[in-house]
Formats: sequence, structure tokens, C-alpha cells
Amino acid sequence: MPTPASPPPPSWSRWACPRWPRRFTPSRQPAPTHRRAAPGPPFAIPGLAAGLPMGVPLAASMSATSTATYPLAIAGDGLELRPWDEDLLAQLAGWGERGFPYHAFDLGHLRDPARARAELARAREAGPHRHFVACEGDTAVGRISVNLHDRAGLYLWAVHVPPEHEGRGVCRRMMAALMEWLEAEHPGPDFVLTTNTFADHAHRAYQAVGFKVAETRWHYDRPLAEQLWRVPREQRKAIEKHLRFHNGRWEVRTHLMARPQGWSPSS
Repeated sequence: MPTPASPPPPSWSRWACPRWPRRFTPSRQPAPTHRRAAPGPPFAIPGLAAGLPMGVPLAASMSATSTATYPLAIAGDGLELRPWDEDLLAQLAGWGERGFPYHAFDLGHLRDPARARAELARAREAGPHRHFVACEGDTAVGRISVNLHDRAGLYLWAVHVPPEHEGRGVCRRMMAALMEWLEAEHPGPDFVLTTNTFADHAHRAYQAVGFKVAETRWHYDRPLAEQLWRVPREQRKAIEKHLRFHNGRWEVRTHLMARPQGWSPSS
């Protein structure tokens, strides 16, 4: 599988858990207490070295106070990260889906025009979150978001690579690209993410770019908990060792993973 995060999380696809351990109270994604659309790592950016603008408004029709600014693109290893736009959104809506237990990352809802417009507006709005689509040429192959102002650090979330693009290191490459840019633009804080403990494939991608488990705890993941009541026992059995029923609700074991800035494979 891929990355999930994300990932993406996976080939990473979406195994990054949308929610955060209670102690850290991030701001993240809609499903998580973080707004899904808000709170789920990189290399030198040629555009910046060439003196290109650091950021540009995503929509000229939106006011500067309501629209986030983004770099034109963030270059990585064989891909680049771009802000969401209408064309990329249409590609995301057509991505393959994994379903339970990674259903929180599936994007089939974007096929609904009204929901697609709302998601695009959310991705463009000013605030602590930045949302990127990883592209190989003109093809969207993954997505990743970051909360720039979480008190635990630079919180990566919505790390997601669809099934059709897994197995080629997309998760690792897009995380690396984003983290390199963040180290230049937001030096200091550690990188952090959360991931459910059953997402083994995603963990390998995160470890490849320097993340280590800092803490493991039981966590209430609402999208997962709600689906556990609906899926056949056979599906639940595949992850049951990572679950417990506590105080009237399902909880899942979750890793908090962290990576310091300045990390390198040799460190």
C-alpha cells in the first residue's frame, strides 16, 4: 500500500490519523477536532533561489484577509507541491478509494459540486493551515496539509496517496519537499504527526524521512469509531488488536510521531 499520511497515509496514503492526542489539542481537520479542512517533508526550492515571489494569492477575487498565500510551487524529488485549484480538485475527486479503516481519507464526496466548492474554499481560506497537492507533471498523485501554529509543532496531517499512485515513494517525497520548505519559512518547531498504530505501511514512510514515535496512547477517532458500528465483524477483526471499547465508545491506539528540524539520514 502507499502512504495518509496521510500519506498517505499512504504508498503512503492516508494513514495519518486525522485526530490528535487530547493533550496536544491541535487545531486540525474536520473529522478531527482539528478541522478536517483545518487541523493530515523537502528540498531546495529552485523558484526561491531564482528570486521568484515567495507567495501569491490563490484567488484574486478573494480579499487578502480571507485568502491564504502560498508559494507558486514547492519543488521536490520528481514532483512538486501546488495549492489546491479547480483542475486539481477534479482529479482528487476521481481518485481511487480504500474504504474502511482508511475511509476518512477518501475523497469521493468531492464529486458533489456543492461539497467540492466548499472544500476548495476551505483549502484557500486564511488561517493556520496550508493544503497542497503533490503533482508529477500535471497529474495529482498525493496531498498533504500542515498546521503552522499547533502548539505541539508543525503538524502534518491529511497525508494521502491514492491506491493508483502508491508504491513509488510519493508519500516520502512529498513529505520531504514540504518539510524542506517549512524549515526555510518556519524555522524552529519540530515536525509532528499522529497515526493510528495499525497503519504499518505509512509508518515506514514516516520513519524514512526521520519521524520517530514520541508517545502512544488510546484516542477517540470519531470517523473510525462511527464506522466500527457499521462494518462486518470480519473487517473489524483485521484491526481489533489496535482497538478497545472504553467508557461506551471505541478508541484506537495512536502514535504521536516527531522529527526535529535539521534532520538528515546520516544524523
